[in-house]
Amino acid sequence: MFYPNPYDVLEVSKAASKTEINQAFKRAMKKKKYPIAVISKAHKCLLNPQQRLIADYLQPYLPTIQRFKRQDLSELEKPEHSLEILPEFDQLDQLIAMAKTISEDDKILAKIRFNHSKNN
Repeated sequence: MFYPNPYDVLEVSKAASKTEINQAFKRAMKKKKYPIAVISKAHKCLLNPQQRLIADYLQPYLPTIQRFKRQDLSELEKPEHSLEILPEFDQLDQLIAMAKTISEDDKILAKIRFNHSKNN
């Protein structure tokens, strides 16, 4: 992956043609604003269609990725915390199923109430 932004190094827009990139490469070599290796890498990057797509779409995220690479990742080597499920939830599925079922008494009451409503 290339960092800094190759478009910034060569001072061209994302819509630059190959001719414009080559001209910008020559100008950048004369200015020597960046080291020659960086200028050459930017030139190669923008002339390669696959690398140019990466530069176009991933470049805004590179500083974050670079910063992440330098972080201390020793926390990842520590054992995972265990998850303890409370005993109150052991029979939760059964309780939900029971709550959804209609008892025989409720069915009888519903019939009485529904029949009573029809008669009035």
